[in-house]
Amino acid sequence: MRRLTMVGVALLVAGCAGSHVAPVRSGNIAMNSEVVGALTRGDARLNDGSVYQAWTFFGTQGQMVQIDVMSDAFDAFCILQGPAGNEIARDDDSGGGLNARVSMALPVTGTYRIIANTYRQNQFGRYRVRLTSSGVAPMAPVAPMVTGGPAMQAGVVGQVLRGQVVQGRLTVGDRQLADNTYFQAWTYYGQAGEAITLDVVSTEFDAYAVIQDANGNVLARDDDSGGNLNARIIFTLPATGTYRLLANTLRVGATGAYTLSVR
Repeated sequence: MRRLTMVGVALLVAGCAGSHVAPVRSGNIAMNSEVVGALTRGDARLNDGSVYQAWTFFGTQGQMVQIDVMSDAFDAFCILQGPAGNEIARDDDSGGGLNARVSMALPVTGTYRIIANTYRQNQFGRYRVRLTSSGVAPMAPVAPMVTGGPAMQAGVVGQVLRGQVVQGRLTVGDRQLADNTYFQAWTYYGQAGEAITLDVVSTEFDAYAVIQDANGNVLARDDDSGGNLNARIIFTLPATGTYRLLANTLRVGATGAYTLSVR
């Protein structure tokens, strides 16, 4: 697995005075816009020696954003940092080809930092960063709840702990999302600021993963970041409490066995 918390250290390596000091060749990016940059040997570096540039934007809690880092010159890598300087998400190739894409609901209101990076050392060249927003995250499109029952209970099949791998099987008797795909939900209790990695793995269907808060709001989702057709979400929990981790499928009618784990 590639770096998880390198950026905070990299800022120190680059000679910055703190986590909120912008590295060299950084700038701002407006929502629903695109910027162009070029990575060079003189740029700031992460601990693995790869260069990066940073772009900041202001976002609000619950706002759905998509960040694309695209390049014809190198294998693009994207890291998103929250207002506190902690890593919230990262991606390598979800944007198609060797382009990076992060799609998520912002956990808090504040100034975020997009790290435009390369997957390997000694890669340089021109790139583009595109930032788009589709508004505030909607309520998770789960099937109607049992009358009087909390959103937390819809489709829940068990609880998962950090470091645990659980097994499940999606069947035609499971709950469905609005797109008619089957899902099972596992509850996870976490602490504010806790960084987790959620993996949903299956050899029988194209796995899809979703993280919801206790009210059913979608906080993050992923299709293939776990490699092959497996899903992986790297996410920093915005508050202490119970979360819903959904094991889902990309296509309607898909069923089969899967494993879900939290690290």
